[in-house]
Amino acid sequence: MNMIHNKLVATTLAAGASVLSFGLLSQPAAAIDLTFVGEGDAVPEGWTNLNWTVEGRAGAKGNADWEFSTKEDDIHKTVEQLNWNWQNGQEVPWLLNWDGNTVSFTLGGQTIAFYQDNPPAKSLDGFYLWTRATTTSGKVDPGTEILLSVNEVNGIEVDPVSSLATAPVGEGNTDITKNYFGSDTSITSLSGIANMSWLEGSPNPNLENARSRVGLKIEGFSYTSTSVPEPGTVAGLVAIGMFGVSSVLRRKKA
Repeated sequence: MNMIHNKLVATTLAAGASVLSFGLLSQPAAAIDLTFVGEGDAVPEGWTNLNWTVEGRAGAKGNADWEFSTKEDDIHKTVEQLNWNWQNGQEVPWLLNWDGNTVSFTLGGQTIAFYQDNPPAKSLDGFYLWTRATTTSGKVDPGTEILLSVNEVNGIEVDPVSSLATAPVGEGNTDITKNYFGSDTSITSLSGIANMSWLEGSPNPNLENARSRVGLKIEGFSYTSTSVPEPGTVAGLVAIGMFGVSSVLRRKKA
């Protein structure tokens, strides 16, 4: 009887482990949803600015001026910067990483960063994408565009979100788009595409020293803490296995 009992217990434990293993393996890869929260200068209620900015702009030819920089939020002094020669319509892949203290930005094999000892918050679960195009004679013609998009979060593909600005007709007129997006998952990385384009015959803003007349920004925010996946599913699967063992033991005792 002991042999039978031991076989029953072993079989039930194995069955419970199989159920647990199947439950864990069959869970789909976590999808990440980005939600459009709002547009404009008003920060969504309850959002805390993480106090960093990644800024891109037309800059100037060669190494005469920077095209991308990391900096403290809304402070003009750059912390680190890199040069980039924009090509008309080129899709430029970029990557942003956040570890709770340092934001880093990589483009074309170059990485720049900004570190804070005590940021206002640690979690990154919201951000805005900002683009601007200002019509300026000899530098930025009407129809010149700047696009900034995000297509991956934490290395997982998402439905793309973006900001697009197009230089309007009229000297000095400006188009600015500032879109806020929230994530249902805490963000450690964002990646996407930057694209600057201009109409045939129009000046290249980069070569004409347009600088921030054509530009983009990314800023990070924290809001109500993103919930950690509930352990209930795993606990339930373990309970199924243990319930089977318990049933066998009760029948043996009876």
